[in-house]
Amino acid sequence: MEKTYRTDLTCFLGDEEKESVEGTLMGVMMEAGFRAQELPFRHAAFSIKEGGLKRAMDAVRCLGIRGAYLAPVHRADVLSCLDELSAAARLTGQVNAVFSLDGRLVGENTGGKGFVTSLMEEGIILTGKTLTILGTGDAARAAAVEAALSGISRIYITGKDEEQGQTLARLLTEHTRTEASYIFRAEGEATRIPEDTDIVLRAEAKQLEEAGPQPEEKLRMEEEQDSPAPGEDQHQLPAEDDGAIKSGTECSGIRSHMIVCDMALSPRKTAFLKQAEACGAKTVGGLEMFVNQAVLTYSLWTEHIAPRDIFYDAALRALDPEDGQEDGGAEPAAETAEAADRRLIEKMMDYYAGDPKRIQHFLKVYTFAKMIGEEEALPPEELFVLRTAAIVHDIGIRVSEEKYGSSAGKYQEKEGPAVAEPLLLSCGYEEEVIDRVLFLIANHHTYDRIEGADYQILVEADFLVNLYEDGCSRETAENVKRNIFRTKAGIRCLEQMYLNIQK
Repeated sequence: MEKTYRTDLTCFLGDEEKESVEGTLMGVMMEAGFRAQELPFRHAAFSIKEGGLKRAMDAVRCLGIRGAYLAPVHRADVLSCLDELSAAARLTGQVNAVFSLDGRLVGENTGGKGFVTSLMEEGIILTGKTLTILGTGDAARAAAVEAALSGISRIYITGKDEEQGQTLARLLTEHTRTEASYIFRAEGEATRIPEDTDIVLRAEAKQLEEAGPQPEEKLRMEEEQDSPAPGEDQHQLPAEDDGAIKSGTECSGIRSHMIVCDMALSPRKTAFLKQAEACGAKTVGGLEMFVNQAVLTYSLWTEHIAPRDIFYDAALRALDPEDGQEDGGAEPAAETAEAADRRLIEKMMDYYAGDPKRIQHFLKVYTFAKMIGEEEALPPEELFVLRTAAIVHDIGIRVSEEKYGSSAGKYQEKEGPAVAEPLLLSCGYEEEVIDRVLFLIANHHTYDRIEGADYQILVEADFLVNLYEDGCSRETAENVKRNIFRTKAGIRCLEQMYLNIQK
C-alpha cells in the first residue's frame, strides 16, 4: 500500500446517558477490518449531549469524517441533518448509519439489511414468502421495511403495542407491494404463528438497545430469563401449550420447514433459537445479522469489501472471549473458503468495473450455486470448486466480444479458461481446484454431457438467472425444467420463480 500520512475517520455518535453494546461492537469490527486491510482509517466514539446532534453532524461534514453510526436515541432526529436518505431510511423514519458521498451526507438504515442478507446466505428467496415478526419497535420496523423492499409477499406483525403494530402494517401496505397485518398479543398470552409463515423473526432483542459494559471490558450480556424450568425437557413441548415454544416471547406454531431468527446479540444461540431447533426449524442468530450490518456499513464508509470472517471473530471475542476460543478451531476451513470467495469476488468486480449487468449476474449465479450446493449436501471440496466456478464462469465474455463480436456461449467456453487461469493462480488456488474450475468454464454452456454435481448445479444456477434476464416464457421454463434440471433444490427454485409452484 502507498504510504500516506492522512488518516480517515469514522465514528460512533452515542448517548451520554448510557453505553451502547451495538456501538461498541461496531467499533471493534471496524478497527479489526482497518488493521486487516491496512487501511489508513481509525474509528472513534463520541458521547453527544442533549441538543448537540446538529453540531455533531456539522462537525462530521466539516471534518470530512467518512461515516457515523448512531445510537438509537439519535436515529430519528438526524434525518433533518442529512442531504439524502435511502429508501429504507425514508420508510422507517430512522437512520443508523451515515456516509459521505461526493460531499453530501447520506442516511441509511442497515438494521433490516443485516437480517435480509442473513436469509440470502441461507439460500432463502423472499419472493412468495411470508414473514411473522415478534415485536413492533424500531428493530421490527427496520426488518419489516427491508423485507418488503426485498420482495416478500406477506408480513404478520405481532406484539403488545397495538398502535405501533397497526401503524407499521399500514406503512407497509400503503408504500410497498407487501400485504401486512397486525396481530395483537396480550400480556402473558402466547404468540400463535400463522400456519402460512415461512420465516419467524424475534425483533424484541433488548440487548441491542440496553446499556453495555465499557468498551475495554469483556462484552458479556446475560440471556433473558427464557430458559425452560429445571427438569423440563426442551425437546418435549408441553401438551397444554399445543406446541408453544417456551421463551421470553411465548409462541406456538413453529414448524420444521420454517427458518427462525432472533435479533438478540448474545448468547449466540438463545433459548428461543434452541427450542426452535428442537422443533426442527433452521435458525439464524442476532450476531450473524449484526455482522452483516457491519459488513455493509464498512463498505459504505471505506469503499472496500469487508473481511466478514474477521468481523465475526472480532465481535465474537468481544462478546465472549472464551466462546471465541472454543469455536476458534471449529470453523477455520469455512472461514478460509469464505475469505477466498470474497477475494475472488473483489477481483471480478474490478475486472467488470463499470459493467453492473455482468457484476450482478455473476453474484446471482454464485448465490444460487452456493445455496443449491449446500442444500444438495456437496462435500466441502466440491462445494468450494462450485462456488469458485460460479464467480468466474463468464470471465471469457469480454474477450469473446472483442475477438468475435459475440458473447455466444461457445466463444465464452473457448476463451474463458485462458483468462481465468492466471487470475486463479494469482489468488493462490491449488492446481487441482484450478483444473476443475477451468473445465467447468470450458463447458458451462454445454448441456448434453454434464459430468458431476458441481457441473450440474453450475448450469442450473446460470439458468435460474438467465431465464429472468432474458425474459423467457413459462413454456421455456417448463422445457428447461424437463430437459436440464436434475437437483431437488434447483427444481424447487425454478418452480417457485417461474412456474408459480409453492413448496
